Amino acid sequence: MNIRQLSSVHLTGIGGINMSALAKLLLAAGIRVSGSDIKENDQTKVLSDRGATIHIGEDESFIPPDAELLIYTSAAPETNRERREAKRRGIPERTNFEFIAQWFLTKKVVLVTGTHGKSTTTAMLGRALIAAEMHPTVIVGSKVPDFEEGNIFRGSSDIVVIEGDEYAKHFLEFRPYAVLINNIELDHTDIFTDLKSMIAAFCDLLNNVQHDGIIIANIADRNVKQLLMDMSTKLAARNIQVIPFNAESQWRIEQRKVIQSTDLISAKFNEAQVFQGVQVFQLFSPLQKTYPIHLQIPGLFNAINAMGALVMAQALGADITKAISSLDTFTGIWRRFESLGLHDGVHIFTDYGHHPTAVSQTLVAAHESFPDSKIILCFQPHHRNRTKHLFFEFESSFDEADSLVLCEIYDVAGRDGAEDEHISSKDFLDVIARRDAEHGKSRTVEYAENPKQAVQIARTLSKPGDILIVMGAGDIDAAIRQSLV
Repeated sequence: MNIRQLSSVHLTGIGGINMSALAKLLLAAGIRVSGSDIKENDQTKVLSDRGATIHIGEDESFIPPDAELLIYTSAAPETNRERREAKRRGIPERTNFEFIAQWFLTKKVVLVTGTHGKSTTTAMLGRALIAAEMHPTVIVGSKVPDFEEGNIFRGSSDIVVIEGDEYAKHFLEFRPYAVLINNIELDHTDIFTDLKSMIAAFCDLLNNVQHDGIIIANIADRNVKQLLMDMSTKLAARNIQVIPFNAESQWRIEQRKVIQSTDLISAKFNEAQVFQGVQVFQLFSPLQKTYPIHLQIPGLFNAINAMGALVMAQALGADITKAISSLDTFTGIWRRFESLGLHDGVHIFTDYGHHPTAVSQTLVAAHESFPDSKIILCFQPHHRNRTKHLFFEFESSFDEADSLVLCEIYDVAGRDGAEDEHISSKDFLDVIARRDAEHGKSRTVEYAENPKQAVQIARTLSKPGDILIVMGAGDIDAAIRQSLV
């Protein structure tokens, strides 16, 4: 099949953040697009306005008679009615990542990978390359405020920056020219039985990197460092350039500080653009050249994300000065410590974090940015299997919250077994109470049966001057946004 000559494609799960980016790509290529999703969202509305035929629900009749290909999200199992109909009619199927890999087969694909920070780093790398006039195409698993199409930027060069998803080993569909690895921790426990199996997938990814390609790696992460050591001979044999960062004698951050007063912030910022907690630091290169960095998004982890993006941009040939300039106006992306504004004196943020490390790092960043404020966390765990396998890691991840509301776990179809059904957010209550007692800590910890109730409790607990963070990869984000309407 020559996918560049397709005329009609159906997308099952078209409202997803990656699927909708793919749909925009197809529409821009003049291909007729139809698709379905279980519910309407902002992306289905955008796609409908652009000429796609959108259906809500799941039905065989949604696939047009002239459909030449069905592209489906990982959330659509083989039993999905549209997938079964495609098989009956002999219509070829591809996952979204299989298709994207084929579509960009002849391009210079740059994958941004790791357990945490992929979306933000992808956005920062894309913006850096755009500022350096490298004209990349960028596909992000979120929405970038200054990308006209949100989750995709269509450029004219051969460089294609893609957020590389490790779930279901999707990133192994690619033969990338370059790979950026931020970190490796156990996640997606319905796919990876243990950390060893997850690291093995990253090993396979690095084996897929093209001869004479590039690997940018955060070697402060012990799993990333060990992976590179184990593969060093193989990578050298293929003349792959490995550029480490975040360690002594490498690209590294020094003199980092969080600024609490807009009076002290560089004149390059307008006061209206700055919220409390801008971080500044010096980026040191292996040649001891120093670059001052101003970053409007909080947390050491985001400074590391920015460093990785800049190192990759320079390795790809970008003018680093121009790349750095793109950070001055970067205010973050959708659902990544995204400010929803002040409401009744409470500053409300929404965040996609759902792994224990993401939770704890975000809370630390919030305290850095707002040291005089109480932090209320409203958290919705993401599917029961992950919660079960990472339970003890979650136990300590909530330590920095001054008050905590635990919403019942968000169920993801097909990702939990019968043995997981008994797992509940309630299970955290006793262990958190015991941990708080051991540390002499007194705080409110509440359980909520659903997102609406969780948000109501969290907003009741929040007083003027407090910071409320609503966090999770499920429908808790929709609940907080609806409560503010």
